[in-house]
Amino acid sequence: MGRNSETALAAEGRSSGAGARRCTVTFAPGGRSARVAPGETLLAAAWKAGAGIKAVCGGRGKCGTCRIEIELQALSGGALSTATPQEMSALPEEFRGGTHRLACLAQAHADVAVSVPLESQAVKHPPRKPYTVRYVALEPLVQRVTIEVDAAASSPLRPLATRIAQALARTCGTGIGPILPRVLAEFSRRSGFDSERKLTVTLYGGTEVLQILPGERSGAWGVALDVGTTSLAMFLCNLATGDIVAVKTAANPQTAYGEDVISRMTHISQDPAVLATLQSMVVNEINHMIAEAGAESGVALDDILDVVAVGNPTMQHVLLGVNPEPIGRGPYQAVWREPALVDAADIGLRAAAGARLFVFPMVSGYIGGDTLAAVLTRGADFYQGVNLLIDVGTNGEVVLANQGELTATSCATGPVFEGAHIRSGVRASPGAIERVWAEPGGALGWAAISDGANPGDQRPIGLCGSGVISSVAALVDAGLVDRGGAFIPPGTDSRVRKDQDGRVTEAVLVSGKKTRTRRDIVVTQWDVRNVQLGKAALRAGIEILLREQGIGAPDRVLLAGAFGNHLDPGDIVRIGLVPPVPVHTIESIGNAAGDGARLALFSRTERERAIRLAETIRVIELTEREDFQDLFVECTALDCVALGEIDPEGETNVAPRAAPKAVPEAAPEPD
Repeated sequence: MGRNSETALAAEGRSSGAGARRCTVTFAPGGRSARVAPGETLLAAAWKAGAGIKAVCGGRGKCGTCRIEIELQALSGGALSTATPQEMSALPEEFRGGTHRLACLAQAHADVAVSVPLESQAVKHPPRKPYTVRYVALEPLVQRVTIEVDAAASSPLRPLATRIAQALARTCGTGIGPILPRVLAEFSRRSGFDSERKLTVTLYGGTEVLQILPGERSGAWGVALDVGTTSLAMFLCNLATGDIVAVKTAANPQTAYGEDVISRMTHISQDPAVLATLQSMVVNEINHMIAEAGAESGVALDDILDVVAVGNPTMQHVLLGVNPEPIGRGPYQAVWREPALVDAADIGLRAAAGARLFVFPMVSGYIGGDTLAAVLTRGADFYQGVNLLIDVGTNGEVVLANQGELTATSCATGPVFEGAHIRSGVRASPGAIERVWAEPGGALGWAAISDGANPGDQRPIGLCGSGVISSVAALVDAGLVDRGGAFIPPGTDSRVRKDQDGRVTEAVLVSGKKTRTRRDIVVTQWDVRNVQLGKAALRAGIEILLREQGIGAPDRVLLAGAFGNHLDPGDIVRIGLVPPVPVHTIESIGNAAGDGARLALFSRTERERAIRLAETIRVIELTEREDFQDLFVECTALDCVALGEIDPEGETNVAPRAAPKAVPEAAPEPD
């Protein structure tokens, strides 16, 4: 949950019970509490209290991830609404009829204490966002110059603004625009401003005066932002040296309104005031990251002069306070696609007075500045031969470079690759299983993300996105799942059974005796189907791009984003997520979106190149393709067979995998 979110949600609370008596809802662990109007849901109370509770479906009573536990006395005392049939059906069988409820449907009518189990807690730790240090010829849009201003009594007598402008002309030459009243007003708030002879002036684009400060101030800093659906990354950068001064990451607090952009758009459509809430949530979190980075590195807000942001189209719309609803309905178009340049203060970002925010252009309604930024990081070799860039997440973006010609598409993969809508799915956090493999003989091994705060506790909590993909590949390797995605009959192998409802087949990866939650970590038949649907959408999109160019397979596959960085190339080839290419041709390129944002922060040329790229990438809309549905069905198979009539050359070099020697924690390259 984002900091200071109670203020942002105040309007929601007033609308649901202004003037009424209030109920206090207290959440454990942590002891956070909120006062709400009778009839408000426990999930709304959690948002206001800053108590993170998962809500994969956005609080619509569909996913069951917001399960909480309350005191039996509260149930019998009428502190909560009676559980509805919808709520009961969304709860797992073992939790029905007891003290467990869904926070999104249970309404408070009196004071109540709520316990949030580990698997229902929203991620609070910083997500892993690897990045690559890239140096570029420095051409920042902002620069600082020191000028000597004539004394007030010097002849002829002139206003202060005139004397400053003349000093600027002497130092920088002609062509600098007039000093705006806003800039003079900010300067005039400083004691003794009119007697200063030496001033530091910040220029934007070499012509516009952004800021005037007394004395001589050296150094200029900027911020690059990767605003993701589920996580945020912020880079504080020295614009004079090209160095990264500090890096901060955080979970996107908007996940309280749903793990995916469609859920958030649904909330906005139901209540337009939610748009301002979502914007303030992400801006508050970014401000906190900037403040932390500045305090740690000794950089003052007055010295943060430029901000560049990238994100998917929905995130870019919300960041700027623009309603993204048109993206979520046919014909799925953005409200605008051009680059945006605004005062950072206009959306509440804390930086120097007059600092600008540049938001990348978008390629289409579902291909945003983050994908464009990833393409921006590619060198000349990307435009030679056939190269495929894939960003896999709640939405999958694919860019094909064929001898310099760029085509792109977007695939609705769903949140399965983020660990959502999976029975034992969790975010990529300490204890999340990120690799699964089949040992010789069929035994299953696994490796989880290490817990830096508690390295002695090796017990897993669930499967993150890469672990979900890896587990399905391992189940196929072990012979427990066939290429069509079906489990072997329960009882054939001791690890395969029916779930507690007796309806769905599942495989046990880790017994509850060895997990932190004390519950088995399993992969169900529905989990496998969800993986098949997600990977089929992505693979079908890839195949359509290749067929458009008459290509059988790419020379290289580049995986962008935090999720792509942790995928095992052998896993994704074995289940057919990508075409059957040699594993060594698949490369993870880290947080390329953040890398591209920094390039545009450091260089005016790179910023202009991003704008040109947005205009040259040709987009193929899958909804307009008659062959998409047939390809989608064909791509559900869990194998690496080439599709269509064009067979790729060379062997795939994919063999059953042994246990890795080590699964090290991802670490950024040194500055």
